[in-house]
Amino acid sequence: MFKGHKVIVIGDAHDSPHIKQDRFKWIGKYIKAAKPDYIIQIGDWASFDSLSFFQKNSTQAGKLKDAYMVDIDSLRASIDIVDKHIDNPRIPRHVTFGNHEQRVYRFEENIPEIAGMMKKELHDTYFKRGWKFSPYGAFKIIGGVSFTHCPLNIMGKEYGGKNCEVQVANDATNDIVFGHTHKFRDWKQAKIGDKNSVRIINVGCALPFGHIEEYAKLNMTGWSWGIVELGIWDNHIQESQFISMDRLEKQYG
Repeated sequence: MFKGHKVIVIGDAHDSPHIKQDRFKWIGKYIKAAKPDYIIQIGDWASFDSLSFFQKNSTQAGKLKDAYMVDIDSLRASIDIVDKHIDNPRIPRHVTFGNHEQRVYRFEENIPEIAGMMKKELHDTYFKRGWKFSPYGAFKIIGGVSFTHCPLNIMGKEYGGKNCEVQVANDATNDIVFGHTHKFRDWKQAKIGDKNSVRIINVGCALPFGHIEEYAKLNMTGWSWGIVELGIWDNHIQESQFISMDRLEKQYG
């Protein structure tokens, strides 16, 4: 009898009031059919462009930003769509907060008079829907495998660059699953010692297929759009499958 864990990981979804939410229905339907033991959303579920530090309020773009509660309402709607189509509240659900959720914390930090008010809206969004969450940079452990939005290095910065998965593997002592770069990669690296190896998986993103965020439209991207199904046992990721958003749409759209 199989004694491992089946985990569905939803990558950076970057929900926004300005992006269609159909993909959340397809993801929910896939999860219902797959019957996983756990659901992980790897962070940056919402973009929170209302709190962007890159678009100053004095600029033209800044003046066109939505209100924070518009972003929150859109986030809540997207979670409700996923949950409705999963149709099974007993499956544990967890979000590892990303740098875009961290925007809420940073914004409050600069305005002491509203301390706790904006975080409460964010936290209640998940609490009231049965989702748990962990802070940006923290690990959620399932079967000996660590899940986080993006591992932080010795300087407290995100691992980055073309081969950040290799850098993470060099420093890791166990298997790690993360997101942040929007590129799916699966890297296994040999180690000296009892564990023998570590496996590092970057889950890509859960934006609509082919969608590139405005800030990256002139960049090299190589983004991957979809979700990831993992099989975990013996303290390692033993199986990994990337399901593209295009396939999800064709199957469940």
